[in-house]
Amino acid sequence: MTYAQVLIDRPARSLDRAFTYAVPDHLRDRVQVGSYVLVPFGKQHLPGFVIGFTSDKGAYQVRDLHGLLLDEALFDESLVEIARWLSDRYLCTPADALRVLLPPGSSRKIRKVVRLTDTGKAPEALETVRRAPKQRDALQALSELGGEAEPEAVLRAIGAQSALPNLQASLTLIETEPSPKRASAVTLSSVEAALGALQDRGLVELRRELERPAVQPLERQIVTLVEREEVWEELLEDLQERAPRQAEVIAALLASSDGTAAVAEFSRPAVQGLAKKGYVTVSLETLDREPEATDWEGASVDALRLNDAQRAVFERARAAMQNNEHCELLVHGVTGSGKTEVYLHCVDLALQMGKTAIVAVPEIALTPQMVGRFKARFGRQLALLHSALGQGERFDEWHRARRGEARIVIGARSAIFAPIPDLGIIIVDEEHENAYKQEQPPRYHGIEAARQRARVSGAVLMLGSATPALERYYEALQPGGLELLNLPARIDDRPMPTIEVIDLRGETLLGTGQSFSQRMLDALSDRLAANEQVMLFLNRRGFSTFVMCRECGYVLRCPECEISLTFHYQGRSCTCHHCDYAQHVPEQCPNCEGYEIKFEGLGTEKVADQITRAFPEAVVARMDRDTIGHKGAYGRILSAFAAGEANVLVGTQMIAKGHDFPGVTLVGVLNADTGLYRPDFRAAEHTFQVLTQVAGRAGRADKPGEVLVQTYNPNHYAILAACRHDYLGFYRQELAGRERNAYPPFISLARVVFAAEDENRAVLEARKFRVVLQEMGMPALEGRECFLGPAPAPLKKLRGKYRYSILLKGQKEALPDRVREALSRHGDARDVTITVDVDPVDMM
Repeated sequence: MTYAQVLIDRPARSLDRAFTYAVPDHLRDRVQVGSYVLVPFGKQHLPGFVIGFTSDKGAYQVRDLHGLLLDEALFDESLVEIARWLSDRYLCTPADALRVLLPPGSSRKIRKVVRLTDTGKAPEALETVRRAPKQRDALQALSELGGEAEPEAVLRAIGAQSALPNLQASLTLIETEPSPKRASAVTLSSVEAALGALQDRGLVELRRELERPAVQPLERQIVTLVEREEVWEELLEDLQERAPRQAEVIAALLASSDGTAAVAEFSRPAVQGLAKKGYVTVSLETLDREPEATDWEGASVDALRLNDAQRAVFERARAAMQNNEHCELLVHGVTGSGKTEVYLHCVDLALQMGKTAIVAVPEIALTPQMVGRFKARFGRQLALLHSALGQGERFDEWHRARRGEARIVIGARSAIFAPIPDLGIIIVDEEHENAYKQEQPPRYHGIEAARQRARVSGAVLMLGSATPALERYYEALQPGGLELLNLPARIDDRPMPTIEVIDLRGETLLGTGQSFSQRMLDALSDRLAANEQVMLFLNRRGFSTFVMCRECGYVLRCPECEISLTFHYQGRSCTCHHCDYAQHVPEQCPNCEGYEIKFEGLGTEKVADQITRAFPEAVVARMDRDTIGHKGAYGRILSAFAAGEANVLVGTQMIAKGHDFPGVTLVGVLNADTGLYRPDFRAAEHTFQVLTQVAGRAGRADKPGEVLVQTYNPNHYAILAACRHDYLGFYRQELAGRERNAYPPFISLARVVFAAEDENRAVLEARKFRVVLQEMGMPALEGRECFLGPAPAPLKKLRGKYRYSILLKGQKEALPDRVREALSRHGDARDVTITVDVDPVDMM
């Protein structure tokens, strides 16, 4: 006998393991991995997911599964294998790992739906059940409802006055007056029994499916003109005198192209009266909630011709897909080298071969051009999955992929787990981006998850970037690792932009509070006079990065995070960018009661203001987290800039990613040092990457591009390498430092953070963990397998809790097990939150 392993669908630590249940004979052919089932648990019946089967029931009594809650499985064995890998690698609970496989939405409500079969739609169907009144009434009611409805809706259509207490069906139907013959003792259970009998006769199909999140109308009622022999014009003339509201309905239906319209457009009593007379029918129409995706102007529907370098990448992917070979490709292509067109060709090939594709981007809301190109090329074959969509949109797109209606999924890191069958290729664009790291449980890295999904599926994995992550590039140079492919030049051999470094150490920034050197101002003036476009980059949002009292030096700080508050001119508020605490600007200093409150530091809001003041003729657009808070705002800003409605775009690093604006000939980096000396071993790499990426926005068309980089560290190797477009030079120098100090790619990292409202409690638990590590024989400070700390986190207090961290170093395969053992020995800690992050990206 085979037993099912079931993970209970409840957020309780005591339930966070698989429980064993016997599968009754009548369910044996229907229960599979991914099935959503109801199981007995104590005195309750709880929902759960089947995650596997076993022939060993253990030394205890097992109970039978109670039944299936859904007709179709929510995921398959390959995805369960990935969930197990997530749990093992990133030390998360099985429930957290399984969550990434589930459809969007926190609740899983089951919706029963009954549909007429072809046999049930036949005119003679009613005759076959004429001797079964309840079945006849149910069949007739279902037909009147358009052939598909919930049992509750069928009950109401039959005419019962009471169904279930407080029952709110998800469909709102026109109430019809009950028939005296039908109203006797008609209940929901009797209707469901009648529908079950009709299913046995093959007249209806009963299905159980997940109820879609009701964040907006899911269906609408439509009224349809019945095909009759009457002359509608004569009827219309008669109704205009006797029932003008009904005449309005008939006139509108006659004027429509298909004889249908939404019920909401008319008087409901008028529609109800026409339905009783048999002139119209009322049914439900499901509304497709299609996510907003920018139809980018100029996006090509046809495939473009590949150059030799692009063709070499495409042919390697083609050979692997044709041979059903799993391979991992790292495409190192300079900015403007045509990586996106290679992606489009590879996805098109996968579709031609009957396969499917996943395309991951760091933040899909920040790449409307790329999404627009995929949408133009593939249309409704494309499904979008990302957190910026509404819950209902995500739910619908997830189901489109699961049902096979969409054969391409494009989205952020969660798209890697899309329930899409016959996977041929996974493409990860801008693979170096930190956005691929999940910062909440399960804290997986999207690149590693994509590699695991490709291995399990036997698919091609293609990672692309102009500035590959050091770890991936190092692996690509080792035997048996990633396969390195290069796109060394821009399309049509367009030149890379020239980059000039402006040393701010000897520069007097012009004007009070100005941010620009004279060289930057002159270049701005020249470009605006020539009717060309400019992008200005500063990775700090807000107006001023801190607010200070000139009399005593007091700086406004967040009481929850103990970091300086950022002043935002719009709204006149001082805000914490970590916990969103906000307060108004005080008129007096809270410390000395002085009045010399000054706004110091530089943010994108202030830069945009300064440009407007210095160049009244400029039309400035600003793009940062403050300006894209509304849905679709990012796409609208970029579309306006692409259309030439603005000639200066000021923004944070979100303007550095993947944008192609032919009119941009100047990119200005106002402070290249931002983030250069963060307490993070990747600080230099991040600086090099963002400078290279933002510089790549210039000169992407016929006009040459120029980049001006303002810095107080003109001789730093990351800045110099970015200015020379010298990835290999940066790679060699950075790699030497990583090896010397034992950091990735030479070892793996795991970070354990202890957080508590009482600082002493956090310190105590961190020190106890250090003792555990020492007892396990792990040395401190030195070697490639050691630990560092405990020490205060760079952001010592965050969201009201004090944080102390320990950093562990070790080999990739062994490190998670070492951490797991240490956590087990340490045990739970009262009033202390312990967070484990394997392969951390954010070291703050």
